[in-house]
Amino acid sequence: MPLGKPVQSYTAPSAHNSPGDKATDFELSEPKYSLGDIILDTETRSEINALISHKRDHTLVFERMGFSSTHKYSKRFVVNFYGEPGTGKTIAAHAIAKEFRKKILLIDYSQIESKYVGDTPKNLKRVFDFAKLESCVIFFDEADAILSKRVTSMQSSTDTSVNQTRSVMLNILNEFDGDIIFATNFISNYDSAFMRRISKHVKFNLPDYAIRKELFEKYIPGCMSDNIDIDELAGISAGLSAADIENSTLMAAFSAASESRLSVTTHDINKQISLIKESKRQNASNHTNLASRHVPEDYVEQQLRI
Repeated sequence: MPLGKPVQSYTAPSAHNSPGDKATDFELSEPKYSLGDIILDTETRSEINALISHKRDHTLVFERMGFSSTHKYSKRFVVNFYGEPGTGKTIAAHAIAKEFRKKILLIDYSQIESKYVGDTPKNLKRVFDFAKLESCVIFFDEADAILSKRVTSMQSSTDTSVNQTRSVMLNILNEFDGDIIFATNFISNYDSAFMRRISKHVKFNLPDYAIRKELFEKYIPGCMSDNIDIDELAGISAGLSAADIENSTLMAAFSAASESRLSVTTHDINKQISLIKESKRQNASNHTNLASRHVPEDYVEQQLRI
C-alpha cells in the first residue's frame, strides 16, 4: 500500500509571463515508497545503494579521498533508470528521494508539451527553477520524450521547436546543481549528448525465478498462503514484471470475490497470469504487424507507447 502524505499540487511562479503563457502545475509530494518496498535482483539493488552513496558520501569522496583534484567538484545527481515497464523504476525513484529526505517533483513531459504548445522550453526552465527553490528530487517519467535524438533535417516549425527544447534541456543539465532522476522504457531513443550528461544509467530487469517468488510472497496475504503453491506460480510467470505479478494476485482476488469466495487459489492466480501473457502476445503481434507494413518509424514508435 502506498506510503507517505497525499500529493500536493503547486503552480510554478514566473516573473516574466507573456500574455499567452499559462500556469504550470507541478506535483510535489512526499515519497510514497522506501527501499524496503522494492524487490530487485542483487545487481540492480547494488546499483541503487551505490546511487545513495553518491549523495551520502559526496564529501568523503571529493574531499577526504582527494577526488576534487581529479574530477569536477559538483554536487549534482543526474541518473537514468531504464528497462521493461513495471520493473520498479518509479518505486526506486521514490525510495531514493526518501533516502535523501526530500520531496519528489513528478514531471509528465507529455502533459507539458500538449498543454503548452510552443512554450515547452519556458516550462522546462520553470520546472528546474521550482525544483531549485524547493530543493526536491525531479523525476521525469518516460524521459525519452524530452531526451530523444534531435531532428537533423528540419522541415517544419515543429522540428525547429523540438530542437530548441533539446538545446534548452542540454543547457539546463550543464548548469543545474540538483537531483534529477530520468526513467524510460526506450533508452535507445536517447540522444548521445544527453547520455553523456547523465552520471549513471541503471538497468531494471524482469524478475527471475527467485525474485518472482519473493514478489508472490509479498502480494499474497499470509492468511491465504496455505492455499497457494508459490513455487508453481513463480515457475509459470517467467516474462512477467513485478507490476504484472502484483496485478495478477489482486485480479485473482476480485475474481474470487465475484464468485462469493473469500479465498484465492493457485488456479485463480494462474488464470490471471495466462490472461496477462495472452495480452502481451497480442500486443507483440500488433507491433510486428506495424513494422511489416512499412509504416513511418515515428508512427510505430507512437504505437509502442500506447
